[in-house]
Amino acid sequence: MKALTQHSENGAVALLRYSASGQQKIALADRFIELGVPGNKTEQYRHFGIKPLLEKAYLRTDAKQGKPAITAKTLTLTNGIVTTVPEAVKVTFQNEAEADMAHYDALYYLSHLLAPHYIVVTIEHDCDITILHQLDSRQTVLPYRIVVKTAPSCRAKVYETFADSGSSGSLLLYGLDVAIGKNGALTWIRNQTVNADNAAVIGSHRYAAAPHAELTLQSFDFGKGRAMHLYKNDLADHTETKLSHLLFAAGKAHRGNVVNLRHNGTYAKSLHRAKSIVKDNATGIFDGRIRVGHDARYASAKQSANAILLNDHAFMEAKPQLEIYTDELEASHGATTGQLDEGALFYLRSRGIGPDEARKMLILAFANEMIEEVEDAAVAAQVRDDFEKAYYKG
Repeated sequence: MKALTQHSENGAVALLRYSASGQQKIALADRFIELGVPGNKTEQYRHFGIKPLLEKAYLRTDAKQGKPAITAKTLTLTNGIVTTVPEAVKVTFQNEAEADMAHYDALYYLSHLLAPHYIVVTIEHDCDITILHQLDSRQTVLPYRIVVKTAPSCRAKVYETFADSGSSGSLLLYGLDVAIGKNGALTWIRNQTVNADNAAVIGSHRYAAAPHAELTLQSFDFGKGRAMHLYKNDLADHTETKLSHLLFAAGKAHRGNVVNLRHNGTYAKSLHRAKSIVKDNATGIFDGRIRVGHDARYASAKQSANAILLNDHAFMEAKPQLEIYTDELEASHGATTGQLDEGALFYLRSRGIGPDEARKMLILAFANEMIEEVEDAAVAAQVRDDFEKAYYKG
């Protein structure tokens, strides 16, 4: 990793191409070289501080993939090695898998190149599964890719979560390539807490929805460490996508979401919302772009971002964007960044509630609006508990 930031294409970067095996790997390496190694001036990483992470010298895990155990509903990855698989889905390991050659993020391609294989999850029936990332390797780069394919008309729910212990100094460089079958529906909930003594996380993802498919993606991101998720979502004809992000960043955290949502077909609908709470010297990031193409007539594209800064040193980058190439659509976007409502604080204080408790009540109410949209009561309770732990410790 360190060599990649210190050499030009004529040096270590070019070695990626010549050491790649197979035409697909060569194409991925060429695309990575074309985009270049991300730096602090790369648009999507401008406020993340990517350069120090890529300059570090990491260990590589030498653990080999064994035969995973069968469980009721959990796909467990321990430092990138699959240790359990849910009985409701098919999990295979492949040396090659389809990648999106139009993705905007160079690290999308780097994670493909560094991954020892692709973890392919095939969902053929309605089901509810959990993906658990267990991280406990220190000073290690952990690259892996998960490919998820749902069958036509299949309705699936995925709860993705992280358990981190002793991974200080590591970098999780992973990603999802998700394909939702025609007339299918996928609900994906990511619940992640990353603190300063945990591995940094960079997830570079692609979600593709076939015609008449539905995607609901809800992400919950809390803590004091570094975490960034970058998405490219492609919408076909008559698809419906709902994306929401709740972020709490404290300490010296740099964390957030970069989303490129592309309307490629007619009558597609997208609703994209983000809520962020930032305190101390933390930096929160929301960079969202909705692109409605020439052929994406009769689209509905709505985007909003709201952030609360809890002190003067907190920083929020909120950049909602619409890129429109057709006149036949309904679209809106907007962003607000500010402090807690002084009128609401005064109202609570006038009823005998102390200043600290009043602030906490307003913050929890702000967060709960998004948590309450989680339909699974047990998952919603877990997310709320994780948020409150992060907030009160923060």
